[in-house]
Amino acid sequence: MKKLLSICLAASLLSVAGTPAFAASAAPIPAVEGPSADDASGSLDARLTAVTQAVKSQLAIGDDFTTFYGEPNDSQLAPRWDLNWSSDGSNISVTADENGKIYAYRLYQTDEDNQRFWGLTAAFPKSDKSTALAAAQKFVDSLLDEQESVTLESAGSSQSDGLTFSGSLKFYGLPSPVTVRVQLRPDTLSPSYFRRSDSNASTYPEVAEAKSAVSAEQAAALMRPTIQLAPYYAYSKDRKSAELRYMVETEGDYVVTADDGKLVDLTKVFSELARAYSSTNGSAKSTFQAYAEDAAASAEAGESGGTQAALSGAELEAVERLKDVHSREQLDKALRSIPELGLDSAWTLERANYSQDRESDKITAVLRYTRPLTEAEREQAGDGYDGELLQLRKNVTVDARTDELVSVYSYNPYWDDPQTEQTASQRTAAEAFLAKYLPEKWEQSTSYEMKNSDRLLYAQTVNGYQFRSNQISIRMANDNTVEWLSAGWDEQVKFDSADGIIPADEAVSACFDAFDMALRYIEYPVLEDGMLAYRYVAAYAFQEPSDRTFQGINAKTGEPVWYSYSDDASPYTYNDLDGAFGRSQIEALAAYGVGLPGEGFRPKATLDQKTMLTLLLSACGYQYDPDEKEGLDNLYSMAYAENLVKAVDRAPEQAVDRLTFIKTLLGASIYGEAAKVEGIYTCPFSDAGAIAKADTGYAALAYGLGVARGDDKGRLNPDSVMTRQEAAVMLYNFMMR
Repeated sequence: MKKLLSICLAASLLSVAGTPAFAASAAPIPAVEGPSADDASGSLDARLTAVTQAVKSQLAIGDDFTTFYGEPNDSQLAPRWDLNWSSDGSNISVTADENGKIYAYRLYQTDEDNQRFWGLTAAFPKSDKSTALAAAQKFVDSLLDEQESVTLESAGSSQSDGLTFSGSLKFYGLPSPVTVRVQLRPDTLSPSYFRRSDSNASTYPEVAEAKSAVSAEQAAALMRPTIQLAPYYAYSKDRKSAELRYMVETEGDYVVTADDGKLVDLTKVFSELARAYSSTNGSAKSTFQAYAEDAAASAEAGESGGTQAALSGAELEAVERLKDVHSREQLDKALRSIPELGLDSAWTLERANYSQDRESDKITAVLRYTRPLTEAEREQAGDGYDGELLQLRKNVTVDARTDELVSVYSYNPYWDDPQTEQTASQRTAAEAFLAKYLPEKWEQSTSYEMKNSDRLLYAQTVNGYQFRSNQISIRMANDNTVEWLSAGWDEQVKFDSADGIIPADEAVSACFDAFDMALRYIEYPVLEDGMLAYRYVAAYAFQEPSDRTFQGINAKTGEPVWYSYSDDASPYTYNDLDGAFGRSQIEALAAYGVGLPGEGFRPKATLDQKTMLTLLLSACGYQYDPDEKEGLDNLYSMAYAENLVKAVDRAPEQAVDRLTFIKTLLGASIYGEAAKVEGIYTCPFSDAGAIAKADTGYAALAYGLGVARGDDKGRLNPDSVMTRQEAAVMLYNFMMR
């Protein structure tokens, strides 16, 4: 039987947002002339020709695809093209910029090795990790600009195929906010998936080389006074108790910009830009023409002797289909000429996304307009939005050939649903309500504030310190009726004493020392061309490690608390495997992220149903502890979803025999349906008479896959109760198939 290696493709390419359908305008729309000979080089068909040639050259895409189309997403910041090639059994999708720079790539082939079976598909990697890593690195390097670099690492998890890698992109050798992910096919180690996190970003793509006027030490001295901490109770690692920690309460996102050595609060910068945006008329110059000119220049360079890829018949047909499609500027002109749309000079056109109907060949475009609120609208919106980006949005969908209206959608939430702070009267009413209907929780709670919150917040308070995981959130309507209420509460949590906590200044020092202050690129908010966007700027900033998040400072030890989500770190380690015959298999599974919760595996303990499901679900990528609150119910809910057990067969404490384990294991995999077929299998075990006829397929497949081979006398012993280590060995054998 053909071996199966599961590949989970996680493609997230660009898509055009849908809009509510409006009736088409009955009045005729003023005609717009098509592109003249003077601007033909910037027309959509010419641009599609240039970007397709560039992408084909980089990816070595041949001419054997029968279908091709290209759709522009004309963002004012960074126009993108979605290109798609397909034929029977194969499809390639690419997102590229106007010059052919590739931001996303996906190859999908419908052969068996690329089918994703939703169930138990876990298998150990079949390829050498270093060879696969080298292949992935070579591919990614070929797609980067000179100033860009990345060092890929395994992105493995408990469901990894060993062929997925990721890394953080660097600009001029400095870290950036951009991440890269790539996946390879198991048979050829050729790329099947690639994506940069900036494939559809609101950040200008240009990056200037960093020049620093300040050292890391000087930047650190400027940053230190910004750290503000307060002690609260927080869940301990076991989620059963709570410990006191100094938690960060800094209001603001501070950095020190490298070029001038200034301390900057990015939150304040954004707020000021939002106010500036709201006070302008929103008019903007289009930067699109520069991209069109670049594309035309690239095409001319190719005609003058540079190498360029030839277009296939399908690609030429796609270009032909865009010849009479109106450009972004033409569509904008047509829509602004319709007074009923109200698109005066205050409205800025941000983007035009094109979409083709493959069957009718109709091409539509969604044009997104924005404008700041007027003074009257700002008053209507209220003070609750002070400092935010107040704007109206209008999406207009048109036929991109005829300019006929398809739909209009306006988004103006600021006065439709005003989010204002609660008044003193509303607070009094809310607290009276809580005291009456939630008296126990209310008696344990004290209030606290969160910036920009439109709700009243209360948290359980123990030993004078709040535990904000136990929280009441409430909002009253204008007539003092309850409009919102949430009262999440863990009654079982145990609280540590408040004795012996360290002073606040020691906690600040510990917090400061926990972070890296290396120079890196950040996204810096800017207001340009009537749009609020971002540019990459070199700065010093507190930076968490890539594999964990900061959870505060332990208020008694002064040590930083981290939550690690590193893919390569196994969640399973055991202290009781000495002498266990399944030790090597148990440890191999644990290294792969498959196992049982707790410090001990208890290898010789009887395998019960809940433990079997915990083990098998970990091989599906899920981690459950049946001994935690609601853990057992969550475990069984997922077991039902993954076809491991039926609800009528729920018996958490029931001992599991060998045949039941085999049937559960294979039944949830791609082999389950084949195992049910009767009359085609010969049972290879010497105790075949003890195996029901309907179960012969499971026994035969277990033998053929190497899951079970019998004892020294060739017996399966189907009714024999299993131990935990025996289950681990069988699962290991299954994953080695």
